[in-house]
Order: sequence, then structure tokens, then C-alpha cells
Amino acid sequence: MTFKKKLIGSLIAVAGTASLTFGGYAAVNKTVFHANIGISSTQQTPAPQNLTVDGNKLTASITNSNPKDYKLDYNDSNNNRHATFEMQTYDDAQSAADSLNYFGQQDGTKDKLKDGKQATSQGTLGHVYTHWNQENWSITTVTPSEAAGGPNPATFASQVASQLSQYPLPSENVNHGAIVLYSTNESELANTVRWQANKRVYQVTSDQSNLAIQLSHHAN
Repeated sequence: MTFKKKLIGSLIAVAGTASLTFGGYAAVNKTVFHANIGISSTQQTPAPQNLTVDGNKLTASITNSNPKDYKLDYNDSNNNRHATFEMQTYDDAQSAADSLNYFGQQDGTKDKLKDGKQATSQGTLGHVYTHWNQENWSITTVTPSEAAGGPNPATFASQVASQLSQYPLPSENVNHGAIVLYSTNESELANTVRWQANKRVYQVTSDQSNLAIQLSHHAN
């Protein structure tokens, strides 16, 4: 299966699961579960209780919890959802890894980002997918093709790389992580950041790429 086909399939799957959500800030970066019912407070998760991005204050609330999984929504003052945080527990670490859609080095047009990172780009269906690997993370940015009025793919990818330098990704006990970010705001929360910690997989979704990055950073 090619990178583009697998990625497109994963993006469709993300759109179908956009209702998954979560949040909460813990003084100690450990998740605590009640024995039979899961979490009862957002403070029992590694994510922040509140987050302000571009002047928009978001507050986390629990939308679902059980002994193995939980979901939180991040809503604004008008109760509009802009992001989610989720933790899922798999049967084993391999199953958790398989859920990530982590990509290694890819073929494509060679691009050099502003910080010197090497990336590759592939175009399909009116979009350009720019990919690079950063430590144990797979990072993919998606822009409309320039023929369709989209920005230069390397410019947006460089912007994302700069934001990731300012807001480092989770690293504690992380096996691998995978990111897919769009240059345009996505009302269906299509921007995703996922990372594996043994049998657990954490996922952030949002309608804006910078929000996905900052929420993931604060869940470190």
C-alpha cells in the first residue's frame, strides 16, 4: 500500500471519528483511574484543564470514561467544540502501534524546510502531502495544490516545523507518534496528533493545526 493511499484512508477514518474528545491538567503527569469506572475529573488526565490559543479560551469536559478509555471535549464559551483529547488502551503494544499510521521515510519530491529538515512531497486529488520524520515522530502536512490556490507546501511545512520547535511534542514514555495537519482550518476536527505509550494511545483532534500542536504540547 502506498503512502498516499494509506494516508488518505487514515484521513477518512479520522473524519469518521471526529467526535472523540478529552482534557484535564495533572500536577503529576500520570493518568489515574478509578478501579471500575475510569476517571471522574479532567485533572486525572495529562492534558490541560483550560487552553487559550489565538485569544480563544477552551475548557475541557469529560464526554466518556470507562476503566480503559476516556474522552474529553474542548469547548469555547459558546459551547462550540474546537478540539478533543482521547486515551485508548489496546490489548498489547503492537496493536497500539498499528493504530498510529506512523510513516517512515517516503519517496517523493525532495523539499528542504527553513530549519534545514529534509522532507518529501506527493500530490494527489488536488492536495499536496509533505512528510518528514522527527526523532520518533511521523509528521505530514496537507495543503491544497498551488493550482487550486493553496500555499506553497514547503512554506506551510516550515511553519509547522517552527511551531513544533516552540511547542515540543510529548516525549515521556512515547514509543512513536504520528501527526497530520492541514493548512486550512477544518470544522470536522481533521487535524490529528497521536502517540503511543506502550498499550495506550493518546489522540488530539482539532479544527486548527496550531491548536492541535499546542494541546499536544501541554499534554506532555
